[in-house]
Amino acid sequence: PVDAFLHEKLAKAGIAPNAQADKRTLIRRAYLGLIGLPPTPEQVDAFLKDESPHAYEKVIDGLLASPHFGEKQARHWLDLVRFAESHGFEHDYDRPTAYHYRDFVIKALNADLPFDTFAKWQIAGDELAPNDPLAVMATGYLAAGVHSTQITKNEAEKHRYDELDDILGNVGTTFLGLTVGCARCHDHKYDAIPARDYYRMLSAFTTVVRTEVDLDLDPKGYATAKAAFDAKHRKYL
Repeated sequence: PVDAFLHEKLAKAGIAPNAQADKRTLIRRAYLGLIGLPPTPEQVDAFLKDESPHAYEKVIDGLLASPHFGEKQARHWLDLVRFAESHGFEHDYDRPTAYHYRDFVIKALNADLPFDTFAKWQIAGDELAPNDPLAVMATGYLAAGVHSTQITKNEAEKHRYDELDDILGNVGTTFLGLTVGCARCHDHKYDAIPARDYYRMLSAFTTVVRTEVDLDLDPKGYATAKAAFDAKHRKYL
């Protein structure tokens, strides 16, 4: 119904709406928007020849089912949570297992993981589902920020609190829609989070330890292989 008001204003200004996009334009927009890749000539031809009323829906369903969908859309979340595969600062060492968190985001989007699970696993996946490799991968969220690898003994506590502030600040912006960083130092009269609540929330993350973890991404396969190994070597024990 709002189009009637828009058309009225356009008519007064002597402006005509754009014509409906043709099928070639539509499929290109769909591919680039959903998976970040252009359609192949064969895919374009198949769509142009499909005269069924659900031709476009079939294209969209196919793109949503593509593994490339999660790869494309994950970029938006990874930017928001300050993900990087190196530590930052002047030495900027690589993080060998950072890719696990990136892969979690991609897999979660492709599997249509419920958002409440998506959120909880990133904050405490190792506590909530310690036997689920995907949940443990999700906790890479906590260590996705910058990390100084060259500090002195006297700087250790300061850097520790800087990293905790980075975690809490990101929880605030990504999951609460709030900037909470000011409360590290003082209250603001009209802010939702005073310093007292800031440090109460911060205490939830004081046991977080940054480390590199080799995850077992196939627990069932490992259990089967381990049982076979144990059976084979039992005679030697």
